[in-house]
Amino acid sequence: MSTTSKEKSLASHLKTLHQKASRALILGQNSAAWEHSRTAVENCTIERLAAEYGEQQARQLCCRLWILYICVVSSVTEVAETDGTLRIKQSVDGVRGVPESVRSVWTNVVSAFGGCAGDVDSEVLVPTVLLSLKLRDARTARDIVESWLATLSDEYMSLLGSQSVGAQQTMASYVRVCELYMLHVLPQLGDLNSAYEFLRASTVVSDSVKKEFTKRLDALRNPPVLTRKRKTTKSRARKPKLVQSPVQMVAKTEAAVETQPEKQVGTRNDLPSLASLVPHSAKIGVRRQTKTGAVVRRPRSTLSVAWRVVRRLMSRWGFTLFTLAVAVAVIRMLTQRFRVPHFFTAVYRKLWNTVKMGTQVTYI
Repeated sequence: MSTTSKEKSLASHLKTLHQKASRALILGQNSAAWEHSRTAVENCTIERLAAEYGEQQARQLCCRLWILYICVVSSVTEVAETDGTLRIKQSVDGVRGVPESVRSVWTNVVSAFGGCAGDVDSEVLVPTVLLSLKLRDARTARDIVESWLATLSDEYMSLLGSQSVGAQQTMASYVRVCELYMLHVLPQLGDLNSAYEFLRASTVVSDSVKKEFTKRLDALRNPPVLTRKRKTTKSRARKPKLVQSPVQMVAKTEAAVETQPEKQVGTRNDLPSLASLVPHSAKIGVRRQTKTGAVVRRPRSTLSVAWRVVRRLMSRWGFTLFTLAVAVAVIRMLTQRFRVPHFFTAVYRKLWNTVKMGTQVTYI
């Protein structure tokens, strides 16, 4: 009873560490994420959890913890240029005890999954290989994949050839590892021949998948040549002017006169009139250019300007002007026939003079 509670408390403790490390990694707290993830993987083994926690649940929890650990390692380390080992990034503070290389990380992963590389889940294998490629260590990536492929169990291989429910997911994981190995790891090592041999020797991958992989390998071996159009650049240097002698100029002028066709002489009635040549819009206002280069218009007649102003006012204020005219006429008639107080007469004369002045200024 005490053993069961101890194992359950260990699983809950590992889940808590996983949550803390995930939250710290998202928030950019690399030191806290590293401490939580390192503590979790040090206590995480399949043997310790599978006894009472269950084989499948223990494997899932270990996969989650190791994937998070590899992500944290990728975010806090870089490759040293001197000896190729892992070192802490200069922008990261408070991180201690990082692994020396990706190979040591893979060794710890294999020991956590029982000591056999083929028993490691492909979900953990792929991030480890990607970490090696990121750190420019393709040889370690090749060794990791080849050790995993060489130690796959018979049960796993038989599951790939069966038609059971879990075979499709297992087959997809296997094809993903093969794709990573043939199209990413071996091309970085310049070993495409090994990729072709591995693809031909594979008895699990279908023919359609083989055809697709062969097409992609051919594209890597013979990449398409991109042809760029050459841009023709014009020379900015001015071309020298050809200086002709006076004799050449006279000869050229005489040749032009001889080749010029004769003008047809017509009657006076055949000539077009000025009214037909000049359009109506050009008659009213023709643009002409002054010596300074400014474009001006010829002055229009006063009558046409006044008529346009009247038409514009009538179109906008026709009813108002008509009402105002009637009101002025009625007021004038009343002032002539009846006696109106002097105040109204003065106001009327002021308005009348204002209207006359405004009309003169506007129209003239």
